[in-house]
Amino acid sequence: MRQFSAILQDRKGGPYRIKRMASTSAMDLMVSLLERKQAVVDVLDNRILLPLAKKRIKPLDKVLFFEQLESSSLLGFDPARAMEIAHITASEKTAGFLPWIRPDNPLKRIAGDLFKKLQQGQALGEAASHYPNLFDKIAMGLVEAGEHSGSLSDTFASIRQLATRDEKVRDKLISISIYPVLVLGIAAVIVYQLATGPLPQLGKVLEYFKGELPWQSKLIIETGQFIGGNPLLYVIGIATLIFFLTRLPALIRRTPALHQWILKIPFIGDLTLVSIRANFIQTLAMLKKAKVDSLKCLLLLQGISWCYPYRGAITLAYHRVANGEPLAVALAEEVEILGQRTIEYLRVLEETGADVAMLERLALVMNRDLDSAVGRAEAVAKPLIILFLAALIGVIASAVYGPLIELYNQL
Repeated sequence: MRQFSAILQDRKGGPYRIKRMASTSAMDLMVSLLERKQAVVDVLDNRILLPLAKKRIKPLDKVLFFEQLESSSLLGFDPARAMEIAHITASEKTAGFLPWIRPDNPLKRIAGDLFKKLQQGQALGEAASHYPNLFDKIAMGLVEAGEHSGSLSDTFASIRQLATRDEKVRDKLISISIYPVLVLGIAAVIVYQLATGPLPQLGKVLEYFKGELPWQSKLIIETGQFIGGNPLLYVIGIATLIFFLTRLPALIRRTPALHQWILKIPFIGDLTLVSIRANFIQTLAMLKKAKVDSLKCLLLLQGISWCYPYRGAITLAYHRVANGEPLAVALAEEVEILGQRTIEYLRVLEETGADVAMLERLALVMNRDLDSAVGRAEAVAKPLIILFLAALIGVIASAVYGPLIELYNQL
C-alpha cells in the first residue's frame, strides 16, 4: 500500500496537523477519513513521481490536449485511439518566453505513455493517475464518472472548460503582475541613476557648505554611495526581489498557516474569495451535469483551491450532507467562505428543483463577478504603485534637496 500524508484540523480555525497513513489511493484515504468523521483538509501523495510527471505543462497546451480528446470521443473513438491521435497531433515543442526558444513539450511524451498503458488494458483513470500534472483531482473525478456513465466526450469537454477557465484567470493575474514589475524596474533604474550621478556630488557640496547634515540626508547619500560603488550587488538584489515577488504566490500556497491571513487582506482576500466562489459554482455545475452525486461532488470540489480554510469548510459540509442535510443547507454554515449570495442562489435552485442549466447560468454570473473583481484590483493597484514610486522619489528629493534649499535661503 502507498504512503500518504493526511492534513487534519481538529477544530474550525485551529492549527493543522500531519498524520502519515497507508491506503490504496488518495481518494480512498480521503473517503475513509471522512466516514470516520475526521476533519481532513488534504491528502498528499508521498510516492516518488516519474520525472515526466513533475514537468510543468502550460495551460494552453492542456486546453488543446483535452480539446483533441473531446473531438476524438465525439467521433466515436475509444480512449486508446483518442489518446493515440492526441499523441500524434501534439507538438514536439512548446512556445517559449522568447520566440526563437522552443523547449520540449512534455505533453507529447505523456500522451505517448498513456497510449501505451491504454493499449495494455489499463483503464483511463488508472493510467491518468500517474500524471497529476495533467490530470488533477477534479479531472480524475470527472474521468471516473465518465468511465462509469460511458460519456467520456462530456468528461473531456468539462475538463477542457475548466482548463480554459484556469488559463483565462492565469492570464489576467499575469497582466496585473506585469505592471508592478515594470514599475519596480523603472524605480530601480531611477534610483541607480541618482545614486551614481548627482547624489554623491551633491552630498560633498552640502557637507562643504553646511557642515553637519540631517540623518535622513546622510542615510540617502550613504545609500547612494553604496549603490554606486556596488552596482553588481544592487542588480542582484533587485533581481532577487523581483524573483521573490513572482514566487510569492507559490510560497503562500505551500504555507497553510498563511491561508487564513491572506483572506483578511483587503483586495487580495476579496479577490481570492471571489475566485474560489466562481470556481466552486463552475465546477459544481460541471459535476452535476456529469450526474455526480452530492457527496462525490464535495469530495472533488475540495480540490479546486489551494486555500485550506475553503477545504476545511467543504469537509464540514460533507459531514452534514452525509448526515442527511440538503446540499444548500449544509453549505449555509460556511457563508464566510462561499458568500451569502452563493448560498441563497443554491438554496433557491434546490427548492425549485432547477436543472443543471440554471446552475450553469449562475456560473456565468459568478464568472462575471470574478472578471469585475480582477478589473477593480487592477484599477486600484496601478494608482497605488504610482503613488509608491512618487513617494520614493519624494523622500529622496526632500532628504537631499531640503538642506540645499535651506542653504540657499541662508545666503
